[in-house]
Amino acid sequence: MTGIQPTMLRPAPARPAWQTVLGFVLVLPAFILLLITYVEPTVWTIRSSFSTFTGVRFSPAGSTSGFDNYSRAFDAGLGDNLLYALSLAAPQLAFVLILAPLLAWAASRSGRIGRSSTRAVLTIPLAAYAPMAIALALRVSYFKDEPSARVSYWLGTFGFVVAAATLVYLAAFRSRRLVQPLVVAAVILVLAVLSAGLQEFTYSYVAGFGDRTDQTPAGAAVQQSLVFFRPGVGAAASVIMLLPLLLFGALATVLIIRSGLRLESDPRPPVDPPTRSAAPWTVTGILLLMVLAVTLSALWPWLSNITNESPSSRSTAVNTWVPPLISTAVAVTVAALAAFGISGLRPLGRHSEWLLLPFGLFLFVGVAPLALRAFASGQTAHRLNTFLALIPPSRVAIPALFVLALLFRGQALRRDVSLQEGRPAPWSPLILPAVPMLALAYAATWLSQVQNVLWPYITAAVPDHMTAHVQLIQVLQTFDVDHLPYGKLLPLPLLVLLLLAGVATQLFYLDRVALRAGLPERDHPPRT
Repeated sequence: MTGIQPTMLRPAPARPAWQTVLGFVLVLPAFILLLITYVEPTVWTIRSSFSTFTGVRFSPAGSTSGFDNYSRAFDAGLGDNLLYALSLAAPQLAFVLILAPLLAWAASRSGRIGRSSTRAVLTIPLAAYAPMAIALALRVSYFKDEPSARVSYWLGTFGFVVAAATLVYLAAFRSRRLVQPLVVAAVILVLAVLSAGLQEFTYSYVAGFGDRTDQTPAGAAVQQSLVFFRPGVGAAASVIMLLPLLLFGALATVLIIRSGLRLESDPRPPVDPPTRSAAPWTVTGILLLMVLAVTLSALWPWLSNITNESPSSRSTAVNTWVPPLISTAVAVTVAALAAFGISGLRPLGRHSEWLLLPFGLFLFVGVAPLALRAFASGQTAHRLNTFLALIPPSRVAIPALFVLALLFRGQALRRDVSLQEGRPAPWSPLILPAVPMLALAYAATWLSQVQNVLWPYITAAVPDHMTAHVQLIQVLQTFDVDHLPYGKLLPLPLLVLLLLAGVATQLFYLDRVALRAGLPERDHPPRT
């Protein structure tokens, strides 16, 4: 009888002391920022929710309002706000659980041409990420008489949600053992969709902010704090919003750690499956046309007016794009260092990923839940309505940290296997595949911070420090809807550049990145 017999791998070599020490050192800056920009504001917000809070400082020591602020928040409709947030997420759950995996399966079975076509088409909604512009264009084009935040949100986010989810599933279909990475990816996507619904602010703000009950907990917290001047009630709404977000983050992190989820950059693109049926091609074509049609119907009111002339000065573009760039440079850099320290150098060996848990608690926490703390600290330090106020808090870019950590985890696991098998294991295959992903993390984080309307809304909405978001709202209030200056929010040349760079990244890099879980996959028997 012939065949490969079970063999024992060599014991893993001892981890050098410098690797352990350096790993912890690289994590330290991110951990300090985590305490300053996430943990302290969270504690502050929780304390404020039990206090008769003035908007700048706590009430005298020893005084408390008990749960009165929570009662007032629910009396003001917070329960309806939570249900409304779930209604925003409901169709998107169908997108990420049915449409996206079906499209990814069909594309993965259609060979390189099918995958490339799918990736190229799905780059359009990812590059055209401008929720404020999309929401405003949809309002003045489709919902002028009766603005609908719910329908605008479904339509405006359809392309982005389907594209992002499909790309995740495409990476999972690179695995030989499909079930575990697909299930873990689906759970994380569901949690992300629910988190986005809870924190949605842009579409409800554009549709009328407070005129009707179509408001999320994020909108309610901002409205109670800054419009009705009831910061204690706003803090209570923020805490109610924070609790599920922290739970979702912890659940996703534990699932990632326990499942062994990782990203691996393969040296070659996937091998095309044998072509025996036209079904994958047919399904891919039909679904792509449907996704493209709905996406373009949502984007066209904005894209057809993207070249509208802006009455603003050059300072508006500077105020819009430069402050988020400063924050992004800090946030992504410390995140990358921490990711390499945790999953690249692996100071705790196979238990290293548990160092992600403190960061994972805040994986899905955005600007809205901690906005009241940012406003109060800016008011106390007299930073509001200044250029410095436009710089978002240099929080750790936790999504970037996780993506890079998953990639370092996959590449480090390959390196460990090579060491166990007695093969050469240089550091370059671990580090170099992460360089394009790092560039992608910088670009995505910068773009997402630029497009966030809530931060400039609460910190600097005066003419001298006006951003493109505030200017769009001011022009809308003049009813000159035919000349809304969309260009400053995402200029056409930049959109074209993002589209071209995105397609190139998809075809030449992301097509080789696989999402795997469990034990490592080998193309050869273990060497002893």
